[in-house]
Amino acid sequence: MSAKSAIEWTDSTWSPSEGCTKVSPGCDHCYAEGMNRWLRKGENWGPRAPRREYRDAHWDKPLRWNAKAEAEGVRRRVFPSVCDPFDNEVDPQLRAQFFTLIAGTPHLTWLLLTKRIGNA
Repeated sequence: MSAKSAIEWTDSTWSPSEGCTKVSPGCDHCYAEGMNRWLRKGENWGPRAPRREYRDAHWDKPLRWNAKAEAEGVRRRVFPSVCDPFDNEVDPQLRAQFFTLIAGTPHLTWLLLTKRIGNA
């Protein structure tokens, strides 16, 4: 994840966890799955696969970005790029922690992509 993204429609990438499960044809060419296969031998992908969770230092990054955005008087766009926050395998406590983070970063615009709108 990075403070500056090469993705033209977002400023930063940050994810609360890593991993997902394909649920539709829209998932057929998922770059995050390919990246997980390359970096982690696919261990965080698919049904019942454990989702990789990050340490506290990782969770501090959006807080720093938010403070900087507030000081500069701008809004930053952040995209969770290596997960679906609404994935069925995500621990509900982790999801709650993520939504608490979103609520606590009002100078960030979170771009959430999901194929599981029913879980949203």
